[in-house]
Amino acid sequence: MPFPSPEPGEPAAPGSRIVVEPGDILMRRSLTDYAPAALVHVAEAAKALEDFRLGHSTALERAEILLDRAASAFQQRTGEHDVAAWQAATVYMVELWATRYSATRLNAFDPAPAPPSRLTPAHPLRLETVSRSAHEHLLSAGRYLERSARGVDEAVVARAQHAMHEAARLLHDQFDGLSMPLWVLICRFCAEVQAENLRILKAPAPGATA
Repeated sequence: MPFPSPEPGEPAAPGSRIVVEPGDILMRRSLTDYAPAALVHVAEAAKALEDFRLGHSTALERAEILLDRAASAFQQRTGEHDVAAWQAATVYMVELWATRYSATRLNAFDPAPAPPSRLTPAHPLRLETVSRSAHEHLLSAGRYLERSARGVDEAVVARAQHAMHEAARLLHDQFDGLSMPLWVLICRFCAEVQAENLRILKAPAPGATA
C-alpha cells in the first residue's frame, strides 16, 4: 500500500525525522537544523579535497573518510537511508563547497581522483550526471539567491525557490528513497552554498581598493 501524501506537521515519510512544512522553502527548517554535524563533515571533506588538488595526495583518503561520516550522519539525523541517494547528494555538496577554495586560482590542471574514488569525475552516481537538469537548476538557484542578497527582490527570491523545487523534483524522480521534502532541503542547502561561492568570487581581492 502506497504511503499517503503527508500533511503539514507530519513526517515526510515513514521513519523520517523531516517534518513537512508548508509555505516558502526559505522559511522552513534547514538541513543545518536537522543535521549540523553532517554539514561540518561536508565542509571538512571539501577542504581535504582542496588539499588533494593542491598536491597533497594523502588528503584524498581523509576526504573519503569524511564523506562516509557525513553520509552516515545525514542518515541518522534525517531518518532516511537511501545509500545511493546520500552518496550522490553528499559528493555533490562536497564538490560544490570545495569550489570556493579554488575560486581565485587557475584550477584547470588540478589532479582528479582516480577510480574507484567516489570523487572521480567519471563516477556514475555523480548528481550532475544523474540529472544534468537538476544541476543546472541548482546553479540557477544559487545565482538568484546571490542576486537577492544584494537587494530585496521578491521576483528573484521566487525564481530561486522555484529552481530549488524543480531540482528536488527531478532528483526525487531518480532517487525516490529520499522524500521530496528532504530533497527540497538538500537542494536549498546546495543553492545557498553556490550563492556563497558566487559572493566569494565577486568579493574584492585582499588589499584591493574600490
